[in-house]
Amino acid sequence: MAKLSPKSLRDQGVLQKLVVSILLMAIIPLLLIFYILHTEVSEIFEKTYIRWLFFLILCSISIGYVLSRKIVVSIIKLAKDVEYVTRTDLKRQIETTDNDEVKIVAQYFNEVTNELEKNIKDLQESKELIQNVLSRIGYAMVSFRRIESIFELTIETLTNALGAKSGAIMLYENQLLKIMVSYGLPETLKKSFTVKKGEGIIGLAIKKNESQNVSVDENKEMEVEVKKGIAKHSLICVPLIYHDKVVGAISIHDSQRKKKFSNDDLFLVENLAPQTAIAIENRRLNQDIERTYVETISTLALAVEAKDPYTRGHSRRVAEYCLKMADEFKLDEETKSTLRDAAILHDIGKIGIRDRILLKPGKLTQEERLEMQRHPIIGENIIKPIHSLSKVAYLVRHHHEQLDGGGYPDGLKGNELTLSLRILTVTDVYDAMTSSRPYRKALSEKEAKEELIRQSGTHFDPEVVQTFIKMI
Repeated sequence: MAKLSPKSLRDQGVLQKLVVSILLMAIIPLLLIFYILHTEVSEIFEKTYIRWLFFLILCSISIGYVLSRKIVVSIIKLAKDVEYVTRTDLKRQIETTDNDEVKIVAQYFNEVTNELEKNIKDLQESKELIQNVLSRIGYAMVSFRRIESIFELTIETLTNALGAKSGAIMLYENQLLKIMVSYGLPETLKKSFTVKKGEGIIGLAIKKNESQNVSVDENKEMEVEVKKGIAKHSLICVPLIYHDKVVGAISIHDSQRKKKFSNDDLFLVENLAPQTAIAIENRRLNQDIERTYVETISTLALAVEAKDPYTRGHSRRVAEYCLKMADEFKLDEETKSTLRDAAILHDIGKIGIRDRILLKPGKLTQEERLEMQRHPIIGENIIKPIHSLSKVAYLVRHHHEQLDGGGYPDGLKGNELTLSLRILTVTDVYDAMTSSRPYRKALSEKEAKEELIRQSGTHFDPEVVQTFIKMI
């Protein structure tokens, strides 16, 4: 048997400690009884009250042990249940038949585990939310070439992830914040909404360079956003800062819970803000580079026409025809803009053709014709580095294609030719026919129309030819 010591007793269970405690408390009364029973004055024990006294002492010791053991057993059971719950299943509730402090402890522990389970669930949902947001945005970055598409997906994903009604990414230019992309906001509001620095919660975020997470009940400054119609009761706004310079802001409006957004919501927006600020600045730099590039190649296009006095003004006239045709076919503004740019730049590739061929007064040889037919490809290669002109590059490459597939460089035909391309083909050929060349005189307007009609259905789209002839 192991030697009992204070140190070893400390390592024992509660029940063992109880037994030792009871024995220690009862040892003196028990020794006294033992002594009285074995002394010569045994006549004392014959007295009735002495016997009852001994009996009560034994009963009190027994009852005290039973009651104490019951309490200790309840505590031991509680400890085992707590261990099981914390190690195995937080959803399990601790049940007890006691109606004392042990029950209170069990109830408090159940409340703690319920709250812990809820926090774990919220944490898991937040983790999945962040993973989903980052996954969708990451996919967008490798899938879309237009930076605006990434911004649109970012604000849509962020708004839905936070359970909000709307959101916007804003640009800060000329002391004003304007919406660049939005989700859940009316198109009219997107175009008209502006905020000055220091105005409302959004303007305050820009002024202080600090994130704002408020509700209309706690901050009267939000009345500005309410009046402008961008939010009703709650708002997050995080400034977008690049190299200590404010370039814009992300704002998320109206939690569907109809109360202030949580700190976790704010944390997510703040984590996306730095990457968004970098993307906005890169967008601006790319726009500056592309603008310079477009201006350069437009100058080159004019230089190509300047080399040949017979084609001077050709691109400008074709562009005018294309815009009128676009109105006839009720094309949208973006398509009209693309068609106009393509008309201006469609012959840019001729800068790569030798002057001896480009300005030859007579008929071209087969070899010279093949070299001349390279100019659409050269033109596409000049324009292709500009992502925003990808549709223009398509039109430049194919502006000599024909409806029956007899054109060049790719022999496209039928439905492979877009409406914009069919318009550009007709207007380009018409202006070329009505302009003088070193090797022939210009056709009259009547002759050019007849030629378009003759080749309608083979080289040209009949509907485009008919509309063009009516228009001019």
